Amino acid sequence: MDGKGSTPRWRHTEHERFARAVEGGPQPVGRDNDLADDLAIVELLRTMDVGPDAETRARMKQRILTSPPPEKPLVLPSVRRVGARARLAVAAAAVLCLLLSLGGMSVLLSRDALPGDPLYGIKRTTESASLGLTFGDESRALKHLEFAATRVTEMETLAERAAEPAAQLTALADLNTDAVEGARQLTTYATSSDESALPALRDWALAQYVKLGTLRPRLPGDAGAHADTTMWLLASIAQRAHDLAARANCSTVISGNSDTLGPLPAKDECASATTDPNASSGRNPSSVAPTQPGQPDPSGQAPASTQPSQSLLPGTSTPPASQPGATTPPTSGKPEITIPLPLPLPSISLPLLPGISFG
Repeated sequence: MDGKGSTPRWRHTEHERFARAVEGGPQPVGRDNDLADDLAIVELLRTMDVGPDAETRARMKQRILTSPPPEKPLVLPSVRRVGARARLAVAAAAVLCLLLSLGGMSVLLSRDALPGDPLYGIKRTTESASLGLTFGDESRALKHLEFAATRVTEMETLAERAAEPAAQLTALADLNTDAVEGARQLTTYATSSDESALPALRDWALAQYVKLGTLRPRLPGDAGAHADTTMWLLASIAQRAHDLAARANCSTVISGNSDTLGPLPAKDECASATTDPNASSGRNPSSVAPTQPGQPDPSGQAPASTQPSQSLLPGTSTPPASQPGATTPPTSGKPEITIPLPLPLPSISLPLLPGISFG
């Protein structure tokens, strides 16, 4: 053996001899006769016909020709891959839904927010949006006055919590803005369409003036000085509404000029407006002519006041002081305050700011 696991040399030599014998190659000298039998067997195998006969071939051919064609392999539909744009659209929709949910929660949580709170800006934005969805001059004016009254309520809450002056100053600034805008829109609407809104504006301004005056000693730092300015503004609004309402039955109500609070009342002598019974207009002047001083009313009782006793804004009505000699006719259901004509205009004193009075 040449080595462990290898074929013995003599066996290898025998294999080579047999292979040369089968192939018919030259044989080495001194060939043994022991391969003769093996070579005879090889020759016999070569002469044998081991293939299929003709009949078998024909049968196999017929089977191949008549067999059904092979079925096509089932091809599954390819799954369409979602493109980048589709994935981006889905992500954008999810982000939008999340933002809307967070926005709705922020609006709900901001209802009780106060100046200085993180959600106070969202509250003011929501108020501006609701104002944009309000239609009609009177409705928009009343919405501004509602926001201004909300600022006063917020200031009361801030005073209870001993908040910083900056928060009170923010509330005062917003109060001034809404009060001026509401007064301007409401006086413009009242002098052109419905003068009954003027007493409501006066009563609202007086009510907010009283609330702010009560709150004034509790305001910290510079907020007190700014509150004085806001109180003067509220007094000016009440004065403007009072002066315009006093000329409701005059032929000329406004002077034709205006300022930040709306139309200015006329300064000329009040001449009674004449009414055409067949004409219809937005104004409804009183059909009762004013009597001269010292003359009784022909009907025997004092005429009813042209100013309603109830405010259009619930909770802000301040009843005017009754005048000596005024009589109240019997009515059903609604109280009514009457003032003798010609008007000695009622004197409405504001004790919180000395020197300011109406009349």
